[in-house]
Amino acid sequence: MWKKGIRLAVAGLGCVVCGFIGASAAFADVTSDRAAAILVWPDVFVTRGLDTEIQVSNASQEAILLHCFYENANSHCSNSGRVCSSGLECVSDGQSGRCVPGWIETDFRVRLTPRQPLGWLAGEGLQQFPLTGVGPSVGPDGSSNAGSRIPPVPELPFNGALRCIAINDDGTPSDRNVLVGHTTFIDQDEGPSPIDIAKANAIGLQAIQGAVNDDRDLVLGGPEPEYNGCPNFLIVNHFFDGVENPVTGDRMTTELTLVPCANDYLRQIPGNAVVQYLVYNEFEQRFSTSRSVNCKFQSDLSEIDTTDPDRSIFSAGVAGTVVGQSRLNPLGGGLLGVVYEYSSSMATGTSAEVNIHYQGDRPDPDLVIIP
Repeated sequence: MWKKGIRLAVAGLGCVVCGFIGASAAFADVTSDRAAAILVWPDVFVTRGLDTEIQVSNASQEAILLHCFYENANSHCSNSGRVCSSGLECVSDGQSGRCVPGWIETDFRVRLTPRQPLGWLAGEGLQQFPLTGVGPSVGPDGSSNAGSRIPPVPELPFNGALRCIAINDDGTPSDRNVLVGHTTFIDQDEGPSPIDIAKANAIGLQAIQGAVNDDRDLVLGGPEPEYNGCPNFLIVNHFFDGVENPVTGDRMTTELTLVPCANDYLRQIPGNAVVQYLVYNEFEQRFSTSRSVNCKFQSDLSEIDTTDPDRSIFSAGVAGTVVGQSRLNPLGGGLLGVVYEYSSSMATGTSAEVNIHYQGDRPDPDLVIIP
């Protein structure tokens, strides 16, 4: 993964193949450019050299309360409890342990005043808010951030996600589509000043006006939805891994991050799905594979179907063309995600995540259960 070496994403490369093997005009109601009632940041990553800046804004003229959840997808060594990515990292004092997958959420609440933007580093949280509600530190209508709390992520390194839900003062979900969000990866090891290395919009799920009831089971899509449904297909236009960029000459790699639409925060049970991949090269030749997603999935494309990237259906040597399109069909649960394009040159400068295209609506609902 590019974040393991704090490698830099390459800006805008997804646009090189936009329109390749044209998609239908019927897109899912997931949005990254309109205000929504639920925001999802699929990739929150913090190490000692890299942090994730979270930005969220209230697009309305009235204050709004958010219930937010950090989703910790780290694995831990069974013998030491240390964060790990494989069992090779779990050898301690001559004893070998297992690298055990895990998932746990940390929740907090934030009150945004009318039209207020707010930002914080995930690794630091936010202790001092702009409008405390004490004395003159209030908004024009008397609103403030009083009662807000944003903790730092629970451990370092941290690899997870963030989800924020608009709620009423009594904790019940709200149908107000007023939230807009962004995320920026900050490389704090690059010289005397931190630099931005990747930026993207949060993914929004809009509430259906009048459909959101007072219970804590949020229904996304399906026959009786409270919120717009998750997509039936996720479409990724990408370079095949290992190909030489025809413009820069760099070798390209694409990293995919997926998180479930459904989560049970009350019982601490993450969502899951099985993804069927249909991969097309420029000659419309088709390849296929499948892979499960539990709580969070993150991988270079060429490591999805094999441990040898050169033999992957996502590698340029196997696909035989420079660019392609992958259609992801989640089964058993909806998925949201982002992709990154990065190069072997470690090129410097501000870069961007590449948005996934969402198509269609899942016929079955996804449930988000909040405490």
